[in-house]
Amino acid sequence: MKLIQKFTVWYLVITFVVLIIGGLLSYYSIKSEVDHEQVRYLRKNIDFTIKELNRGIIPDSLSQNRMEIGELAMSTPRTELLVTDTLVYTRYLRRKEPQLKVSTSQIINGHHYYISTYGAIVDTRDITNAVVKSISSIFLIMLVVTGLVSILISRKVLLPFNRTLKAMQEFRLQQKKPLQLMETKTVEFRKLNNFLSLMTNKALKDYQTLKEFTENASHEMQTPLAIIMGKLELLLESEIDDEQAKLIVSAHNAVEKLSKVGQSLTLITKLDNREFESQEMIDFSEVLNASLFAFQELIEMKSLSIEKRIQDDIKVKIHPLLSNILLNNLIGNAIRHNIKDGIICVKLTPTVFEISNSGDPLSFPAEKMFNRFIKNNQSNESVGLGLAIVKQICEQSNINISYDYKGNRHILRLSF
Repeated sequence: MKLIQKFTVWYLVITFVVLIIGGLLSYYSIKSEVDHEQVRYLRKNIDFTIKELNRGIIPDSLSQNRMEIGELAMSTPRTELLVTDTLVYTRYLRRKEPQLKVSTSQIINGHHYYISTYGAIVDTRDITNAVVKSISSIFLIMLVVTGLVSILISRKVLLPFNRTLKAMQEFRLQQKKPLQLMETKTVEFRKLNNFLSLMTNKALKDYQTLKEFTENASHEMQTPLAIIMGKLELLLESEIDDEQAKLIVSAHNAVEKLSKVGQSLTLITKLDNREFESQEMIDFSEVLNASLFAFQELIEMKSLSIEKRIQDDIKVKIHPLLSNILLNNLIGNAIRHNIKDGIICVKLTPTVFEISNSGDPLSFPAEKMFNRFIKNNQSNESVGLGLAIVKQICEQSNINISYDYKGNRHILRLSF
């Protein structure tokens, strides 16, 4: 739900509660005022009747509709003006209706008179209906007005905020462009834009610094590693004994592994910085066949057999370079973690790419399969970054990847 919609909903809820409370107060206020006016009117009639009796007018001529005058014994105690509710039968409605009755007893000209009158009370249902109708009308008007106002506010007042959100969504570090934000006179939005500008400019600067450091460190590291490997190869060609040869080979393997780690970490950094976003539709079948052909000699050297079920012209949207890295890592992983005289199965359909290989069960939980520097049985041939790179490539290319182990086979499945 959008911000303006939340404000609108909360405003309408609060308005509804206030209207309900206001309706109850209005109901009791109207009822009290109507009753008060009715009592005042009836008192006025009583006072008029008393004056007329004092003038000597006979009671029979004053008794009329809703006015009752009766004579009481002189010993009967006088009563002050009394207001009560009563039920009176009405002929035209043919039922009893609530009435407001005002009565008193007065000694006038040597006679003790009981005087009473009554008037209709406004039905509470009528008041309730009137209040409900008025509140409903007000709430309906407010609902329409609030809806229209929220649309106008969303388009006018929140326009800078929406533009800022859009600019943040489109912001990319690798584009090396500062954030372009809309000018606004709203203090809060101006503070937000200033803060975002400072943060993104700092992020751009830090990104460029880190990128240059990573590239320089990788380049500077590869040069001495290449020299070391060259020197070790020269030593292997010189006159040395078996023990020295073993040490040199071990050192050569360690240097080669360090070089692979450096290259892999550099690639992971580039993936983290999303430097491979220019995706395109490529012939995945062709790339897969080319990768399998490149590994053919290594597969034969390890006495592995391969089963292929590859459909032609399978198109996948992915960066061309990443497609090669993805397949090379998956095929290399299937070869590296296989067993003697093992098997590799490759399957490609328009929706799924699946590669499986025979092998021993994992020595760690399956959910850690794609973590960095996680290796099955800590294999010396692996640097523990291949599947981590595969995972990041899949995430960046909107490809789902899953792992399973069935029938002594490791199965990696990519869903397009």
